[in-house]
Amino acid sequence: MRKKILSAALILAMTATAFTGCGNTSSGREATDFDASKINFDPGVELTKDKITLTVWESAQGPDEFIRTAGKKFEEKYPNIKINYVNVESTDANSKIAMDGPAGTGADLFATAHNNSGVMAKGGYIEPVPAEMIDKVKASCTESAFAGATLNTADGNSVVYGYPVSVETYALFYNKKLIKKEEIPTTMADLATFIKDYNSSHDEKAFLFDSGNAYYSVMFTSSPTNKLYGEKGNDIKNTYMNSDEAVAQMADFVALSEAIGLKSGDISYTSNDALFSAGKLAMNISGAWNIPAFQEAGVDFGITTIPSLTGSTQPPTNFMGVRCMFVSAYSEHKNEAAAFALWLMTEEMQQVRCELTSTLPARDGILDKIDDADITEHLGAIQEQIKYSYPMPSMPQTSLFWSAYGTAYGNIWNGEATDIKSELDKANDTATK
Repeated sequence: MRKKILSAALILAMTATAFTGCGNTSSGREATDFDASKINFDPGVELTKDKITLTVWESAQGPDEFIRTAGKKFEEKYPNIKINYVNVESTDANSKIAMDGPAGTGADLFATAHNNSGVMAKGGYIEPVPAEMIDKVKASCTESAFAGATLNTADGNSVVYGYPVSVETYALFYNKKLIKKEEIPTTMADLATFIKDYNSSHDEKAFLFDSGNAYYSVMFTSSPTNKLYGEKGNDIKNTYMNSDEAVAQMADFVALSEAIGLKSGDISYTSNDALFSAGKLAMNISGAWNIPAFQEAGVDFGITTIPSLTGSTQPPTNFMGVRCMFVSAYSEHKNEAAAFALWLMTEEMQQVRCELTSTLPARDGILDKIDDADITEHLGAIQEQIKYSYPMPSMPQTSLFWSAYGTAYGNIWNGEATDIKSELDKANDTATK
């Protein structure tokens, strides 16, 4: 689902999508049934009385079940509006709408990662949330999810484009047969020591993560007060990933490199996930998108928060992704598409989505309604890490970050750049042109 970071700016912007809004594997579970007529729902916009069909793009193997189920319930409430599901993967929808939208063959509503909104808005492919619906959207999701749905651009403008339906981030996965939860180091410094001791006495590896990948390594240069492109993610003049605080935090990054003793190219997420699935890796940095795969591999695993950086007592500040529904600017039924998007954000539909896709809801309180212990245990741990996460910036210029800092993190990890400040400064210059 996730692709290697490529060099072309537009492709780079889309590549980040591959790390967010995945959740494309069916849990094989049934969702709780709801009486649509009893769901308290007011879209806040006038809807047509004519018979129409809304085409909705979503991924297969889970999200498709959700759209079909939610669509049937929506049709019960609005019999004149038919929901037509079409399989377009969320990782492809942002580029496909650019071609199919103008051709008149696109969706009315589609799912993709929030950080694609800048490129899509610049191309004129998506419709902003109607003014009369903004407060409803805001009230139907967490503050961080709403932040992800809001596009903050370099010129200082802020426009809400997305309707959040799920959120995700990465956390620490551990193999219960190889390590007990109470044995997991709580700090990066202790983790580095643990890795050396563990690797010297076990056939399995202690811990790995994709160190040359900016999506993961950004947690070593971020903090609650130091976020990529500033607090709103729209300061194109500075990434802040080369600040004095960021440089100091990279000491933990270097310590892990020395403890692990592998080049960044040898520890990509694909190889790490394969080792974890095979029971040959005690701890792995991964996300909810891999829960079904690890379950199918028969791994008895748990999930917990990532060890804290030196000088902090809380998990690192990492990226979060917000999977949003977007209304196509080419739709002939924009109000109705927006209404269905808002319908997907109701408590009832968020519970259905969680049950069918095993992904984290975009609003609070939903996990408390889930009876499945597997879902609540795993997603509860992801939810704990997400308290310390922040949405990836969405402005189009963010495309500059991925390769610039991917190279910098890799060079530092591999020992090819011993002057950390200079290497991060160089990446900052490249990512702010």
